[in-house]
Amino acid sequence: MDLTKELETAKTIARMAAGICQTIQAELVNPAEKSGREPVTIADYASQAIIGHALAENFSDDAVLSEERSEEFMLLLNDKQRSLVQRFVTDALGGYVFEEQVCAWLDFGKQTQAERTWIIDPIDGTKGFLGLRHYCVAIGLLVDGEPVLGVLASPGFYSDSEESHDDPGALTYALSGRGAFMEPLAGGPPHPIEVSEISDPRRAILLTSYESGHTDLSFFNRVAEVLGRGSDAPARALDSQDKHAMLAAGIGDTYLRVVPEPGFREKVWDQAAGYAIVKEAGGRISDVFGQPLDWSTGRHLENNRGVLMTNGHLHDKLLEAIAKAGL
Repeated sequence: MDLTKELETAKTIARMAAGICQTIQAELVNPAEKSGREPVTIADYASQAIIGHALAENFSDDAVLSEERSEEFMLLLNDKQRSLVQRFVTDALGGYVFEEQVCAWLDFGKQTQAERTWIIDPIDGTKGFLGLRHYCVAIGLLVDGEPVLGVLASPGFYSDSEESHDDPGALTYALSGRGAFMEPLAGGPPHPIEVSEISDPRRAILLTSYESGHTDLSFFNRVAEVLGRGSDAPARALDSQDKHAMLAAGIGDTYLRVVPEPGFREKVWDQAAGYAIVKEAGGRISDVFGQPLDWSTGRHLENNRGVLMTNGHLHDKLLEAIAKAGL
């Protein structure tokens, strides 16, 4: 199965979508004035419309799973907001775009049943987008129910590091059987990436969510205690699937996500692209009970609780600690 065209198309449209997000962020986001959610709402719809347009042009028979829909676009956005989406998409595509076209691209593939399903998150890390921190555009492809391709376009990949002053961003991608790679977001030589060799959970860099509502902190503390991790054990909190890219590149060693609500189930677009990348980089992925992620249940991972991604060397130790900590 040759998916070279699919990968190259996904890389191109992820870059385009990230570019439109950067433009909207620069024009509309002002953290000092607390601009509210309007900028990220506009960027979400504009980014997904760009992606939907490209998928419709290149893979017209494929299905799509994503969060945004034209019904909400028409009902929840006011005239000014829809006009802004239309303008940003028009500028990105270089030709006038009608509102009806935006709606069609938002809904592309939503009613299709196919062996191939694109999994789209037009902005993963909405609060990171608004806070000028980490966010990314995530594009994954499921073939026969398994993620085989993942692309993450991350404009703020180095936003909390020494390189953040002139952040080049990162494009991280993988194709099943071909390995995982990273390159500058604007383009440049790719380099292969792989997970770290760390096997001591006390030394491992634990990647967690920036927002406390996305993390069961008391559970995390119990797991850390079981592992013997002290208060100075390395950890890094950030938004979006940039965590997946960092794990795949060996910048972090393990990622554990458990939301406080017991009935919460992960949305597929928050995991699929990163899953494909971590797997190709040599990592191991399961839910917090050690079960494989089941991608067959639609928009949510209904048969799984939480997500554990590691470099492989740490996985069994984390699962043992999770079991002892108790959910």
